[in-house]
Amino acid sequence: MNFDATVILVWIGVLLFATITIYGLWWSLFCDRAKDQRRCPQCWHMVLDRFPFRCPECGYVTLFEKNLFRTRRRWGFAALTLCSLIIGTTWLRDQLATRSWWSLFPDRIVILILPWSDDGETLREIPAYLASRLSSVDMSDANRLRLINQCASGDSLAPPGSVRWIEKYAGIADKIDSSFPGVDTDTATIHECEKAMNSMPPFLHLEAPTTWNSVEPLVAIVQVENWWPYASEIKLRVIGVNTIPVGASDMDRLKHEVWERANPATSTAVSGKPWKDSRGLPTLIPIHLGQLCAGKYAGEILFEWESTLPATADSPIESNAKGVITIPISIDVLPTALALAPMSTPAIDELVKEAFEPGMLRWPTGRVRHAFSYLPYKTSSTELESCAFGMIVEALQDGVPRRRLNLWWRGGRGGSRTGWEIQMEDQKALDIAVQDGHWSMRIRGDETLARRVAGMYGTAPVTQWWSGTVEFPLTISERSGDRTTSRSDRGRVWVLQEPNDTVKIKPD
Repeated sequence: MNFDATVILVWIGVLLFATITIYGLWWSLFCDRAKDQRRCPQCWHMVLDRFPFRCPECGYVTLFEKNLFRTRRRWGFAALTLCSLIIGTTWLRDQLATRSWWSLFPDRIVILILPWSDDGETLREIPAYLASRLSSVDMSDANRLRLINQCASGDSLAPPGSVRWIEKYAGIADKIDSSFPGVDTDTATIHECEKAMNSMPPFLHLEAPTTWNSVEPLVAIVQVENWWPYASEIKLRVIGVNTIPVGASDMDRLKHEVWERANPATSTAVSGKPWKDSRGLPTLIPIHLGQLCAGKYAGEILFEWESTLPATADSPIESNAKGVITIPISIDVLPTALALAPMSTPAIDELVKEAFEPGMLRWPTGRVRHAFSYLPYKTSSTELESCAFGMIVEALQDGVPRRRLNLWWRGGRGGSRTGWEIQMEDQKALDIAVQDGHWSMRIRGDETLARRVAGMYGTAPVTQWWSGTVEFPLTISERSGDRTTSRSDRGRVWVLQEPNDTVKIKPD
């Protein structure tokens, strides 16, 4: 028996119990009225119309005629029904103490109310309740499809891709990977759900400094969060910047980079959990704005997205969706550079070495097979709050770089957030790398990368940058499977399209 049928039966039982007890209480106190007939207050037998009023049945004498017109009260039965009503109400309240009030309603009704869940404390519980229900094995396939379609379409106050949509629907969409707990789920339902999610635009958040300098190139970071099915073929492209009143020639140099999600060749459109470990992964994509002239820049960056769900034997119709997302940007470029003092001590150099000692991770298959493992918290001491760590991290083979990663984070507590971009990667050489005297890892401090930290993260002043260099033998850790299926992978699910298959520039 599914959840909706159970709830309906519970409602029928509760309403029947409430009706019987309330009617019994009313009947015992108000139903048996005299109706203008004289009745004995003792046995309720009819009394003749003469004084004194003596009951011909029991002999009870009534001196006052008004006592013959009283309503008969059954106090014992009234107490019994009242106690039953109180006990039933108490039991129901105890049952709801550990669950939502919305568990009293069928899922279909709650889904219909979801678009109006912005107002009132009770209504605001609906998204969280449905998120927990979505992963329940009791929710029917039809209701799963209704809920996912509602998330894909949003509503007038929370259109897909907006902040309001994130607040209302993202928690539900995050449960999609667990919404099909068994293999018995209807294949057609899975395909319909995939098509609905394929049509959803991503949520983009732009991280860019409000003030910058006219000396260093500016790199903005776009965080992409999506819930597309794993089999969808995705392209994300920066198509331009408009309404820039100052220095338009500088902003015109923005690269129209095309990013493509790195789906494994073995991915299929249908599985027991079609979105497992694939959607909702925040992806950081760097946008190179170049070196800007001094002045105020206010405009919009336009991103074009396209999502294609390929046709399969079970679902011969291809699903395609695309759109344009506009993000406002405002930057005040100052004519002077931010002064940072170089800083390097043996103790800090040792902390940087410890942060990168895990070395390189390697996967046997997939378009994305290599990554550097690093621990930013190694520099999280309060003494380094004012220090920016901008580093060029390289895997060297006999001194020749085979992988180069630009990496930056802030010392102190700011190290929990990092920025990165891969400058070079020779996957063929890395595939055969071994831990011997020929391979090493080198980390060099870079002032230009350190300035990105000063401009992007936090409000406390950054006055120093790490200027040291450390080098040590490269450690290689083997992993199994395909990295693009790992939920811990935040950025490498995207690859920058390039004609060269050997050296690729892409986010780490």
